Amino acid sequence: MYKVLLVDDEYMIVRGLQKLIPWENLGFEIVGTAGNGQEAFEFVKRQKVDIVITDVTMPILSGIDFLKQAQEASIFFRFIVLSGYQEFEYVKESLQMGAENYLIKPINKEELIETLKKCIKEFEEEKLRIQGEKYLFAHLLKRWVHDDIDYMDLKKMLAAFDISTEMKRYQVLIFTYKKKLHDQVHQLLHTNKDLYFFHHYEEDQWVVIYFGGRWGLESLMKSIQVLYCQNKVTFGIGEEVKKMADVSLSYEHAKSSLYLSSFYERQQQFMDTATANVLNENVPNISFTAFKKALGIRNIETIQTEIKQIFAELMESAASPAYTRYIIFLVFMDIYRELEVQDEFIYEEMVEKINKACSFKELQMIIKDLLDNLKYKKFRREYSMNVQNVLKIIQEEYHEDLTLKAIAERLHLNVMYVGQIFKKETNKSFSQYLNHYRIKLAQNLLLNSELNINEISEKIGYMSPGYFYKNFKKYCGISPKEFRDSYQQLFEPIDE
Repeated sequence: MYKVLLVDDEYMIVRGLQKLIPWENLGFEIVGTAGNGQEAFEFVKRQKVDIVITDVTMPILSGIDFLKQAQEASIFFRFIVLSGYQEFEYVKESLQMGAENYLIKPINKEELIETLKKCIKEFEEEKLRIQGEKYLFAHLLKRWVHDDIDYMDLKKMLAAFDISTEMKRYQVLIFTYKKKLHDQVHQLLHTNKDLYFFHHYEEDQWVVIYFGGRWGLESLMKSIQVLYCQNKVTFGIGEEVKKMADVSLSYEHAKSSLYLSSFYERQQQFMDTATANVLNENVPNISFTAFKKALGIRNIETIQTEIKQIFAELMESAASPAYTRYIIFLVFMDIYRELEVQDEFIYEEMVEKINKACSFKELQMIIKDLLDNLKYKKFRREYSMNVQNVLKIIQEEYHEDLTLKAIAERLHLNVMYVGQIFKKETNKSFSQYLNHYRIKLAQNLLLNSELNINEISEKIGYMSPGYFYKNFKKYCGISPKEFRDSYQQLFEPIDE
């Protein structure tokens, strides 16, 4: 059914037109009426119509001025003009604007019906022409996207078939293909005269080049979502471009946008900032300071909380998938190094998993599973009472001049026996464990205090700064000063 709007300030004229013509039998549906040009203009801005039958002289806004405003706003429809008398200037102006006919009141029923039939014939001819153009244009666009032809070849071919590319705007929409919905989606796109489309078989995607009004693209996406219903549909939208030659740029933006949408598993399209992050390689500044603090105190719940914060920052910024994988690799490396995983198989497996992760959610699960395993294996380890007592003394008196012999005497145990069970249960000798514990504390102080290196050395139990320096470099690979300087450059401090 073609949609008709009736416009006249005389109610009886509108009512008479509704009854005069067998609208449905002819293939028309009256979708609205208006009492003046202003009401009519507001109506066509909200709803698409195919034909407007309008009076010329009306209060507030005349029929001629209404038609001018609609054309200036790029709102197109066929129209028939009515008048109570034959005014040459009105006739001339309305025909110059493209009127189908100019009818004098009282309306001649047969003349109006013949005009409407002529409109239907033109609609059908236009539909066939557009369908042929769309098929050919879509085929050529597909070849262009695949780099089988360049833009100059595309332009020549379109010109040869007299296909216009002079649209006011273009915007590319890409969305995921579902085989079982092929016919419904094809029909929806095929009947929309404001777009060209094709099915990108290699990528299993629908590609739409849209050139209609701004509101139409949003309406189209809603219609697609209705068709997909329970099936998830992911959209990628390219930026709006003014020239056909720049459609390829909009297409690349749409591909990047779809990639982000799929990675973050969001149904809504990514616009502006997200697309720019990928295309311009902008990256968010992620703070690791709190995360490193949590690793330093080895509290699994705090570590999990800080990792969630890192993921939240990545999600909020819609960082590129490559950058997100890089950040998560750094997170893993810190866990691997700081918590002394020391398992080459875990390292290789984790690196492979992170590199192959197809979604943000998958990366979250990879780190969660790692922490759960470590929590079970390391944080839930039960030490014997004697080893627990030694660990308690280290944690409380690390700043003192501790020796295994002195501790064994305090616990009334044989020093050889204490050394053996301590190494068996912690995988470290007493001196290794004590030095490692002190170095972890030193790292924390270097990052989160204003103490100088000599003060830190004394605070954690090293009486000789030289010995502290030697041990720090042994465990960390760099000097205390280099450690502090490098992290101040790499990471922003967080407010506590």
